[in-house]
Amino acid sequence: MSRKFERVIFEYTDRIKPGEVVLLEYTSQEPVHLLLQMVLRYAELRGIPLIIVDVLDGLHVMRSKLRLAGIDTELIDRAPVMKVGGEVNAGDVILKVDEIVELSIFRNRFMDALRKIRERIGNRPFIRIVVGATELLQRMEKDAMKREAFFAGVIRPLVGNPSTRGLVFLNRKRPMHIGLKEAEELATRVLRTRMEQDRLFIRVVKSIHLEEYGAEIGIDPCSLRDYLITAGGE
Repeated sequence: MSRKFERVIFEYTDRIKPGEVVLLEYTSQEPVHLLLQMVLRYAELRGIPLIIVDVLDGLHVMRSKLRLAGIDTELIDRAPVMKVGGEVNAGDVILKVDEIVELSIFRNRFMDALRKIRERIGNRPFIRIVVGATELLQRMEKDAMKREAFFAGVIRPLVGNPSTRGLVFLNRKRPMHIGLKEAEELATRVLRTRMEQDRLFIRVVKSIHLEEYGAEIGIDPCSLRDYLITAGGE
């Protein structure tokens, strides 16, 4: 069952085009670290380069949960990472932005990180995974000017960018309602997870392909965990 689940996820991800921004909305109840591992496996097995944007140690938390579950974290450990704030490094950190203060500085450093990836991989489209973005949006929730500058200067230019596909993990239950709605507005797809009767479900709630609305897939998370333990860092 887990192999079939992975195949369905891989086939769906194949249909996500360069230039898209995908939100994966979760709550604290769901084991989304397992889904991060699946995305990393997708990139590894498909031979697609990636960069992880680690906001305020979000990647460290995900990696710790994977390790505690007995899952090999080699795919995280050797992934190129742009680290935004926080104290604990995870992955191959190629660039750091120590403080999120001036958005112009943040934007320039972010673009520097994307350029470094381009230098490494050439002209191949790459995957951009953002972990910990919830905390960043929370900081901007009550500052409309900073929030608009962030979306206008950093996020919107990436929609339609042919060099990269974006996947952003967001905890939809945290207090960032305005930021979440703005992110949903610009996203090309929104996927939402939930736990129900001991199964982990992923549901499509928005897509550029209207026939996908309402589609969902579910799996026993214990079965998925065991499958990822066996698969390791391949």
